Amino acid sequence: MAFVAPALFVNHGGGPLPLLGDKDHAGLTKFLRDDIQKHINLKLIKGIILVTAHWEENVVTISSGSHHSLYFDYYGFPPESYKYEYDAPGDPELAKRIHQSLKNSGIDSKLDPKRGWDHGVFVPMMLINPKADIPIVQISVLSNQDAEEHFKLGKALHQFRKEGIAIIGSGMSYHNMREFQSRTKREVVNGEFDEFLNRVCTADDESKRRDGLLAWRQQPGATDAHPIRAAEHFMPLIVIAGAGGSKPGERIFNWDMSGAFRLSGFIWKEE
Repeated sequence: MAFVAPALFVNHGGGPLPLLGDKDHAGLTKFLRDDIQKHINLKLIKGIILVTAHWEENVVTISSGSHHSLYFDYYGFPPESYKYEYDAPGDPELAKRIHQSLKNSGIDSKLDPKRGWDHGVFVPMMLINPKADIPIVQISVLSNQDAEEHFKLGKALHQFRKEGIAIIGSGMSYHNMREFQSRTKREVVNGEFDEFLNRVCTADDESKRRDGLLAWRQQPGATDAHPIRAAEHFMPLIVIAGAGGSKPGERIFNWDMSGAFRLSGFIWKEE
């Protein structure tokens, strides 16, 4: 039986903090560096399609260079955090095939051979696969933050999993910058919304998953978790849920950052 690569959603944390040993990111760093290996076999993965929250475009945009420099899209961090290297190759041919596949699915897209890999790519990947020996094609989310379009994008990407190409969504299941910066919370602020995510992502059938995620904005706590017009970190999860296929997802990460912000990660291992 041919290997079907997983689709998974990971939380990438704040800027380079998971790489800097930040104590509030300790659980996230450990998961990305150590625990994720329990759920994916990197030796079997032929390539990675990575959907990053830190690249928003009007149409889906696909990195198509054979090599991409790093784009340090954060500020105010120590000098060493601007000297990271991650030399995984790109895959121009895969990028072209994705472009054609999206066209066949009625999804507008374009190729970009120049944009660097932002920290939504290199921060988690430096921990997940420090060998940097698996080709990566980075894909943007849409600036319209439309749930249905992102789910449709995931559906169109699903077929590549059958070729041994993993699809990774890099974002945050909770992302409210005002709350992050206040740092006054002493208890979990998004427990109800996190349970909604777990319920829909692990639903028995794809229609329940789709219907639940398309109605995510109406759920209790949704706007606190992802403020209006600032849901770019949630869009990769919707893409990955669309790429998950017909089987239920599995929650493989559930942890409280700073003791207040509950983060969840999910994987779909089978068609």
